[in-house]
Amino acid sequence: MKLISISFLSKLLILQYLSVQSLSAQKFDFFYFIQQWPGAYCDSKQSCCFPKTGKPTTNFTIYGLRPNNNDNSSPSNCDTKSVFDKPKISDLIKNLEKNWPSLSCPSSDGIKLWSHEWIKHGTCSESELTQHDYFQAALKLNQKLNLLQILKNA
Repeated sequence: MKLISISFLSKLLILQYLSVQSLSAQKFDFFYFIQQWPGAYCDSKQSCCFPKTGKPTTNFTIYGLRPNNNDNSSPSNCDTKSVFDKPKISDLIKNLEKNWPSLSCPSSDGIKLWSHEWIKHGTCSESELTQHDYFQAALKLNQKLNLLQILKNA
């Protein structure tokens, strides 16, 4: 097995996908679950700011959960009437702050990032997931797919 240095991996976005089986009509075939190494994000951007909640832990964090199709097309902005509603995910906020932080400047509490992700990508999964379920699914995948531990074990 060829070893890949962690510094090389830190420069990559790790793409993993979750197949979605549906009984209803689909507008997509599967999800890309995307993780990032915060240090690599900060190294690749001209500006990087830690969230208002503090510096992220030294671990991979969520970058996105994006519906995709087998032909590599990616639906986006599917329901312009569906707005991000913070109270719908209030029980997930602390977990999102830790595992799906915004690293863009200026520092933020993550609401702008999660709103963007919901409007652009989450609305395209509404045939399968409510707004709460969308964010909860990303958090569950992040917990289940502990990439740092997988790399340590390898």
